[in-house]
Amino acid sequence: MGYYLNPQEMMTMFAVPQSVVDKHIKLATADQLKVLLWCLKNTDKQFDINVTAENLNIDEYTVRDALDFWVSRGVLCATVETAQITQPKDEPETKKKAVRAATVKPGRDEVARRGLEDPDILFMLREAEQQFGRVLRQNEASTLVWLYDDEGLSVSLILMIVNFAITEGRANIGFIERTAIEWVNDGVTDIVEAEQRLTEIRRKKDAWSLVEKAFGIKHRSPTKAELTMADTWVNEWDYGYDIIREAYEVSINTTSEFSIPYIKKVISEWHKKGVKAVEDIAKLDSAPAEKPQKQSGKGQKLKQDTTVNTDNYDDFIQSIISKNEEKK
Repeated sequence: MGYYLNPQEMMTMFAVPQSVVDKHIKLATADQLKVLLWCLKNTDKQFDINVTAENLNIDEYTVRDALDFWVSRGVLCATVETAQITQPKDEPETKKKAVRAATVKPGRDEVARRGLEDPDILFMLREAEQQFGRVLRQNEASTLVWLYDDEGLSVSLILMIVNFAITEGRANIGFIERTAIEWVNDGVTDIVEAEQRLTEIRRKKDAWSLVEKAFGIKHRSPTKAELTMADTWVNEWDYGYDIIREAYEVSINTTSEFSIPYIKKVISEWHKKGVKAVEDIAKLDSAPAEKPQKQSGKGQKLKQDTTVNTDNYDDFIQSIISKNEEKK
């Protein structure tokens, strides 16, 4: 059975570089092809990673990884924005190196030459291959050598980032490069600081796992805001499964839907009121409502005078008559 393109579909078309099929399609993943097609289709619009991720039903990290892949293959070109920082006149200018994605990385021959010249680079590349369980691709080896030569990252730090990417299930060079850039720009430049960063990441991920369990939702990659939210609830406020689950049930019972913003509001209110355990929530629910302020003067006296038993209508009328006669 043969196939041909539906002629009606040819009425609306967009261009795809021939090299995508001739050179890169064997290496590209399905998500990388999806992102490229989306970019080519929307060249007349301002590119937005969040919008792309939403329309392609993939996460933002995967979009960034795909973009890095096509930049490394020369199909896409990355734009680099620089910010000018004005130093106060009365203070000496200090230079702080900021790592950013490289526009040019060493080629195959340069990587091979540096591996022969520097035993540390050779060790790094071989160890990375051991962690990946395969031979490094050209763009992977180029990025690792660039991080070492041009950005000054130690072999130990680079290999730690590689290992972190693999354990996170994101064993791709785009994620490794972004992580290295983020860590160095945040001041993580040695093994001790890297261990502290990994401890922080694990703490937040453990907190998110507890929140997922309390919400009864399927495991997924949380956003940075969700990680921070979970870290605040679990590690800062010391809230466990019971309290978070109680907030979830309040959301369902009150709004008839699962709403994280509503749950955040509920938990924040509980924290302000000093809730430490589920028993404290029960006390808040059973606490009597505040009594209205007492009225003074004639209004108060009239209220007291008219507070009578109305179970018997005749007795009620007689009591009013008697009080009026006493006043006369």
